[in-house]
Amino acid sequence: MKKKSEYKLPTKPMLYIAYGSNINLPQMSFRCPHSKVVGTAMVKGWELEFRGVATIVPNINAEVPVLLWDLDPRDIPALNRYEGWPHLYRQEEIDVEVNGRTVNGMAYLMNRGQISPPSQGYLQTIWDGYKANGMDTSYLVEAAARAYDYASDMNIKYDESLDESEDEDFDLDDDIQMSFKL
Repeated sequence: MKKKSEYKLPTKPMLYIAYGSNINLPQMSFRCPHSKVVGTAMVKGWELEFRGVATIVPNINAEVPVLLWDLDPRDIPALNRYEGWPHLYRQEEIDVEVNGRTVNGMAYLMNRGQISPPSQGYLQTIWDGYKANGMDTSYLVEAAARAYDYASDMNIKYDESLDESEDEDFDLDDDIQMSFKL
């Protein structure tokens, strides 16, 4: 990966692989007014995952629907800012099959984080993109369900750990301390 100071904007359009909120046409037309939709495809070997926001993660037994964009170089700075590049997301090249041939495109992948559910508004933005582009919403529903199930499991484990410690005597004066640097 290049250092930020070494990063050079592409001078010609590039294939951009969108799988999250960037499949929402009104949102992308505002952010990337010079870019055009190429079509939809399935990226094999990857799975949609929510870490509050969408990412895709390698999974040999999965696939994820994507919207392909002919990304104009003038739109890349705005898209980089939206994606929190290079801190939140990184740019990676991924193979995707288009019209019977494999091509290479760029996708933004999350650098870190753990599974957590998306907000209702964010999920709705992606849902609207899926519907507008004729994409199979079952992939989106399954990814959201996994995130909500994971969060629910974590809450149950947390509640169980609290139940196990009910017999402990909590003294807030002893257990909670704060310090401030002036």
